[in-house]
Amino acid sequence: MNTSEPSRSAGYSESEHSVSDSFADDPVFHKQLKRVLFDVEVPEQGKESLLNALAQNQADVSSSDTLPSVSRRSFLKKPGTLVGLSTCLMLTALLAIFWVSRQPEISLASLNPELNLDSRLLSEFDDHFSTQLPVQGGWQNQGHLVLLDKTYGLSLGQSSVHDVAVRFFRLHTGRTRSVYGALLQIPAARVYPQPELTVFDSGKVEYSQLAKGNYATVKWVENDQVYVCIVFGGARELEALGRALQSAAA
Repeated sequence: MNTSEPSRSAGYSESEHSVSDSFADDPVFHKQLKRVLFDVEVPEQGKESLLNALAQNQADVSSSDTLPSVSRRSFLKKPGTLVGLSTCLMLTALLAIFWVSRQPEISLASLNPELNLDSRLLSEFDDHFSTQLPVQGGWQNQGHLVLLDKTYGLSLGQSSVHDVAVRFFRLHTGRTRSVYGALLQIPAARVYPQPELTVFDSGKVEYSQLAKGNYATVKWVENDQVYVCIVFGGARELEALGRALQSAAA
């Protein structure tokens, strides 16, 4: 049997029965420690060195506390520095506002019948910008041209903000016949390049043949808004719309 180590019971915990803990509660140990500490002789030179070190440390702390105030006073005495700092802060704020408010440009060519113009899939316009009908061309004096009261919104990018306002219309051309279309409105500042027309002109038209049907598109700019009229049909439907608008404008 190995007798080099005493046997330990299973419930013994070395962390709970350390040597330091055994002496910590012994009053005899405290008396002996106190006597030893007070019996230590401190050399006179060692005492002076200790006092000098403490005094130097206190002086360093005091000087470090006064340095910031001195720096602030000297800084405030330089108006040129303050003006430069104010200018930098103002430019930073202006740049931040510019980048936040700046929105990506919309290509004029992308405003075409390939857009999703199904009212069942569009949400109501979020009033991201003010909408109005074109002043010229008879759009406000509708006559047989009926524009739906509800305005829809269309987002062209990843943003949830609506880029385009869409209003659908219907033109009665006979007892059983009608022309259907959509009038798109976009702030002119966001569209590039600008349309050449400044009023609706059925003679300047783009025709499209898509899998979902034929379309005729007219684009123009009025004041600070770009309008795109997309007619579901071809030349005959577009000519009918042009005659109705001329009659309403007269």
